[in-house]
Amino acid sequence: MTITITHPGARLLAPALDTLADVVAGDWTSVARLCAARLRDPAACALDLDVASVRAGVTVGPRPAYRYRVHHWMLVVDVHPAVLAAALDLHVRLWMGQWDTLEQVAPAIARPAPGWHPVELLRTRLRHQQPDSWSGRPYATQSIFLAPPTARLAHQVLADVEGRTCRRPYDVPAGPAAVHVG
Repeated sequence: MTITITHPGARLLAPALDTLADVVAGDWTSVARLCAARLRDPAACALDLDVASVRAGVTVGPRPAYRYRVHHWMLVVDVHPAVLAAALDLHVRLWMGQWDTLEQVAPAIARPAPGWHPVELLRTRLRHQQPDSWSGRPYATQSIFLAPPTARLAHQVLADVEGRTCRRPYDVPAGPAAVHVG
């Protein structure tokens, strides 16, 4: 299937597919690259995320190839809508501070270390986040109203791909995106 997203910021959604591919392959360090602007030291955060993935029993495997093309104001994605929805959902959750979602996307293949819990991912975020980037509490999430424009755009496109009605009480830069599934 081909999904076409038309919006001036559509190209900003392409990293969502790359992040999903990395996480599915067991590379949690991509989260530090995605959220680098909100971290004090992305490299140190990436190392901690790598340690957390090993503790969680995640093994690195082949990276799935999700095909997409960027054309000016369009992002054309050649995947099933469920894959795009998973990528956008992960993207929005990571931007909102819900890093424990990683454990659900890349389930452990090996046995997790004794005492490992997904809250370790949230504690990693807390240790490395810049002040005022996310809440100072592990399970608190940022509101979509306060999320960066890319996350709000991804949320709007996610609702359209899933066929949900989104009231869009928040501003999407340059207006809502047009989504065509064909």
